[in-house]
Amino acid sequence: MTDAPDLTLWHAPLSRSMRILWLLEEIGCPYRLELIDLTDGSTRRPPYDVIHPVGRAPALRDGDTTIHESGAMTEWLCETRAPHLWRAPGEAGRLGWLDWLHFGETLCQHVANLTQQHVFLREPSQRSPVLIRLETARLSRALGLVERTVTESEWLLSEFSGVDCQVGYSVWIAGRFVDLAQRPALAAYRDRCAARPAFQRSLPGPEMRAIYDRDF
Repeated sequence: MTDAPDLTLWHAPLSRSMRILWLLEEIGCPYRLELIDLTDGSTRRPPYDVIHPVGRAPALRDGDTTIHESGAMTEWLCETRAPHLWRAPGEAGRLGWLDWLHFGETLCQHVANLTQQHVFLREPSQRSPVLIRLETARLSRALGLVERTVTESEWLLSEFSGVDCQVGYSVWIAGRFVDLAQRPALAAYRDRCAARPAFQRSLPGPEMRAIYDRDF
């Protein structure tokens, strides 16, 4: 009998927790996957409300410790299990790695705001056309920093790293809200991310309920 994995990831298919699932697949370490549904209220009830008091995804347990923020998960996993995907203090590229790690949350927040409007507010009367226009414009503008970078480089740093999972997921999802057809460098970066075998393994199977079923 093999020991149970130290790592457990609570994941809602296609949500921001996909960033961590993708990273775990890139690392290739054993982990246990627990699927959750963000649409039925179950994340605000036991047992998940004990695991993540805010009721959001993801949550990552490493041994006896639970982590609730994706950026912290990315840094911890890279530091402890995949130093080739990390940039250690004092190492070249460290500041850029940290900058992209946290910028990934800027992108993801715009995506989350649009997801709330288009997906979680089921009644059209609840949605705000003004907010949708503003958030779409903000997301498009934020993507510009990624676009400028990947025009000159295949990845965000000199080679693929953990921050490409953090940012690349948001670029991939952003294509549901922002037309990337006229932004070839950004679209090519999205496609490079999506072509990675680890990314493909992080996609939901047909039996999984995903939060997105179309573009907007």
